[in-house]
Amino acid sequence: MKQIPAAATSGALAGAIMSMAMMLSMVITGRSMWTLPNLIAAMWMGVEVASEAPSAATLAGFLTHMATSVIMGLIAIPFIRDLSPRRTYLAALSYALASYPIVFAAVLSWANPLMVERAGLISMTAGHALFGVVMAATYLRLTPSEPRAP
Repeated sequence: MKQIPAAATSGALAGAIMSMAMMLSMVITGRSMWTLPNLIAAMWMGVEVASEAPSAATLAGFLTHMATSVIMGLIAIPFIRDLSPRRTYLAALSYALASYPIVFAAVLSWANPLMVERAGLISMTAGHALFGVVMAATYLRLTPSEPRAP
């Protein structure tokens, strides 16, 4: 059963690449690269950690994002395991694009309203689209011999 380690690895790599891209986008737009991990940590540690400075909260936010990325990769297995490569990309991209706006509106609006206020739905959705593409590419690379539907 290569699918579980492949999916976990795919989610982790996609989460790391997405994090790097989003942190770079923050720098390009004149904000601190630590803003987003700190906003994630604010959900657990309170709004006072939502600064632009690196701290223990930054690590907590990054680890939360990485754990969630692995879980998302594992959740995707039943949906992408037997698909053709083209459909795997489409499913992973759709999964990422559909999941984030729903999480943003339904979960973060009450669990972390500061994230909703400061992060930006469009840029975060674009970051999650990147997550979907990287997750699909990695999963397909790690499971090349799996039978796939046309």
